[in-house]
Amino acid sequence: MEKLRKLFEKKDRFAKLLGFDIVEIKEGYAKVEANIQDTYLNAADVLHGGYLFSLADYTFAIASNSKNNLSLAINANITFHKSISKGKIEAIAKEIKDGKNIASYEIIIQDENSNLLATFTGTVFRKGVKLV
Repeated sequence: MEKLRKLFEKKDRFAKLLGFDIVEIKEGYAKVEANIQDTYLNAADVLHGGYLFSLADYTFAIASNSKNNLSLAINANITFHKSISKGKIEAIAKEIKDGKNIASYEIIIQDENSNLLATFTGTVFRKGVKLV
């Protein structure tokens, strides 16, 4: 898992730009944290939905690639439940179904008090190629 962590931390430049920090990786699971900055807020002074989507997508990518089988998203959906303007947030991805070529994941995003901010579901296609 350490090789996978290093790959994502080094090569995912967009996640680095957004300040995402990998906390934990296990097979079919990932946890990522981020600190909200003023520049991530939208015109309504709440965290931009695109930021939340990106956090969920990054966490989804790590969890879905944790089996060292290159996995690329073929579908993703997000539902926003609560807005936030400051503090720390975390995304947790869990595998819900793993097939031969297709796998599905659920990702929750919550604040530091475990208040649900968004839920994300995603499906990947497994390419059959080692990632690391």
